[in-house]
Parts: sequence; structure tokens; C-alpha cells
Amino acid sequence: MSENNASPRGELFRNSLVFQFKLMADGFRDLLLVPVSLVATLIGLLRGGAEPDREFKQVIEIGRGTEQWINLFGNHSEQESAAVPSIDVLFTKVEETLKQHYKATGTSESTQAEIDEALQAAHDKARKQSIEN
Repeated sequence: MSENNASPRGELFRNSLVFQFKLMADGFRDLLLVPVSLVATLIGLLRGGAEPDREFKQVIEIGRGTEQWINLFGNHSEQESAAVPSIDVLFTKVEETLKQHYKATGTSESTQAEIDEALQAAHDKARKQSIEN
């Protein structure tokens, strides 16, 4: 849907869908990093020595790598994303595959038109209700 002929609503829907998946990935990553970082801290405290934070720093590096992979708010450039595979690259590939499938079956334009029509109907209904209130 990132083509020039994509409707603004279709683009909004796509961007929102990608963002929701990124939020879930980010939350899952955080859920995993909490206990891992606590264990790494505990190991460092018990082991001591010259580098007690070695394991903790490894957890931080893993977090940085996953942050770049998730790219939640699009802070990483496309060059950075090209160097490290990201969710954005994954979604682009999935989107291209779906587009090819729809073009092959001839349903792409009709599906887009139906989505646009349904969104317009919902928009019109919401506008009508706000006028009545």
C-alpha cells in the first residue's frame, strides 16, 4: 500500500497495523528482558571481580539490537535497517507478496474499493451522529 495510488485511509490502516505489531514485539521484548536483566545483575553481584557488569552489558547490547530491529517509532534510517534486518523489512516483504497474490487473482482493486467504501460509510455515519447530537 505504499504505492502512489494507495488511498490515504489504506495507508493509515497499513501504518496502524504495522505499529500495533511493533508495539506487541516491543512489549514482548521488554517482558523477556526484565527477568534476563535481573538474572544478569544477580550473576554479576555474586561473581564480583574486575568486571561484575559483563553479563548486564550483554543484555543491554541485546536490547539495543532488538530496538533497532523493532524500530518502533522509525528512528533508525533505512541504511541502518538494511544493515540489520528489521520488522519494517519483514512487513515490506509480506506486503509485496500479498500484492503479487492479489494482482494474480485480480482481487486487489476490488478489495481496496470495498475497504474504502466501508470506511467512507463508517465516516459518514459518524459524521451524521455527531450532527444529530
